[in-house]
Amino acid sequence: MRIHLLSDLHLEVSPYVPAATDADVVIFAGDIHTKARGVRWALDSFSGTVLYVPGNHEFYSGHLTHTLVTMRSAARDGRVQVMNMQEAEIEGVRFLGCTMWTDYAAAGNAHQAGLYARSCMNDFRYIRTESFRRIVPNDLVQESVKARSWLRSKLDEPFDGKTVVITHHAPSLRSLIDSPDAGTLLDAAYVNDCEHLMGGERVALWLHGHSHSAVDYEIRGTRVVCNPRGYPSEETGFIPNLVLMV
Repeated sequence: MRIHLLSDLHLEVSPYVPAATDADVVIFAGDIHTKARGVRWALDSFSGTVLYVPGNHEFYSGHLTHTLVTMRSAARDGRVQVMNMQEAEIEGVRFLGCTMWTDYAAAGNAHQAGLYARSCMNDFRYIRTESFRRIVPNDLVQESVKARSWLRSKLDEPFDGKTVVITHHAPSLRSLIDSPDAGTLLDAAYVNDCEHLMGGERVALWLHGHSHSAVDYEIRGTRVVCNPRGYPSEETGFIPNLVLMV
């Protein structure tokens, strides 16, 4: 199967015309556009199947649960599947998708990392909870616990075929090796350490976004890939016509 991976297009900042590929499925690993605008763009831009895992920016000026409802309502004809703790099977390949969020533990001190993230990240200004208050780090920790538990249970289920995991947040600190903030508390806002869930017999391919730094590496047989466009001024290593085989 041929997979065209895109993330962090940030269409709210600048437009993007996708490259033509021979992919069987297009995967969005988050931060395409705010709220349901990315779904509408996908419907206008691609004729085939799109699996869309929301990033943190999809929820800007929105709500942790209501935004997902809005996105799924916009995906009217089924070509775009909005995935957050959702499973899809296409041509014998299993796709498991969730935003993942973070428990802020990757940098070693979850409490300090959460406080630091709250002081400098826009998520805590622009995303609301069920009661419409602004989110705090613990809201995202709770979301990450649910997501990781769901993913672990799915990976424990027998499946006769290859599995592709799609998250927005990175599953390993190795994804941040070229980040300007690497080695700081901010690492924990971008990574939810899931290396223990990897292994080629469980996960053939793990796709993510969020870090604005392209990576392609392997952990115990699981290939980890990120292909972010990022903001106009950034050099991210983005490959517009990237196609991965699984």
